Amino acid sequence: MIAEKFHFSPVLAGESLTLRQIEKKDAPALLAILSDPLVAKYVTQGSMFSFGRSRRVAAELLNDGRPDSKHYGIWIPESDVPVGVVSLQNWRQEQKDAMIGYMIDRRFWRRGLATEAVAVLLQYVFCGLRLRRVEGRCHAVNAASERVMQKNGMVLERTFIHKRMFFAGPLEMKIYSLTDRQFEACRSGVQREGKD
Repeated sequence: MIAEKFHFSPVLAGESLTLRQIEKKDAPALLAILSDPLVAKYVTQGSMFSFGRSRRVAAELLNDGRPDSKHYGIWIPESDVPVGVVSLQNWRQEQKDAMIGYMIDRRFWRRGLATEAVAVLLQYVFCGLRLRRVEGRCHAVNAASERVMQKNGMVLERTFIHKRMFFAGPLEMKIYSLTDRQFEACRSGVQREGKD
């Protein structure tokens, strides 16, 4: 199993935030974030908001027994609880690929926290875990989430229609991806710009 072969770094540091593995004590903060219908709407693929659904998502984030996923809380100096989550999901060791996901407490939107958290996670994914490809998804109408991926060098791969069950209509989703070579080229470009 992946968890037995590799121990994830418990802390990842950025310039203005720190990523720490989520623990059970973070459950109230996660539930508070997921209890906001505007946040939950994009995390649960647009399904009808319910506190039961929010609790299930929070429980999944707190489940540290899954060897193919790791969820980091996003911590900033002015808060004593996580203000969001950035995740590595569906990690396939053989293919060396994974998906990323993220959510931010609405009170902290538009501060660049998701962009920086994803940047920190991508650095770890490609330089620490040595993955070859990462994928991220967002609702086609979620321009803010799309910008987070674009700012981190991720490229639009395709758009697809997600057919949902019950009375919900189909949902248009966008898939972005980044390979290790694209990441290295992007990072080299930034380093060159800094030297000029």
